[in-house]
Amino acid sequence: MISTSELDQTPVDRPRVVFAHSEARYLARAEEEFGRRGWEVFPAGSGPQVRRLVRRVRPQLVVLEAELPEESGWLTCAKLTREQPKLAVVLVSGLVGSWEESFGRFVGAARVVERRRGLAGVLPAVEGTAAGEGITGGPEVGQQG
Repeated sequence: MISTSELDQTPVDRPRVVFAHSEARYLARAEEEFGRRGWEVFPAGSGPQVRRLVRRVRPQLVVLEAELPEESGWLTCAKLTREQPKLAVVLVSGLVGSWEESFGRFVGAARVVERRRGLAGVLPAVEGTAAGEGITGGPEVGQQG
């Protein structure tokens, strides 16, 4: 459990991301890779868990698998961006076409990324979204060049 005092002691130059995926191994790989790139990662396995974490850790960015258990990533995104309109959310979906992109905008996502591109496709999308949102941090986090 993360305490508020621990969060307040986190260096400001390390942006926070809540990363939600239903598979524990994928989450562990994402946590490792994003951590290596300067992010402080808070993993979640369901929509309700994401919303609780977002309220507690105040991340700059959220990455959601579209097909989360208990509550879809689409619905979670809509709830999060209604509560916090400036929160950047990247949705990771099985397919990405014009419908998914339109629906992503409708629910407040900053970007929708195709899952089959794997973590290698998600990383640049997140970093691009971070840069577009002015989120800066460690050597590879959202730095504009």
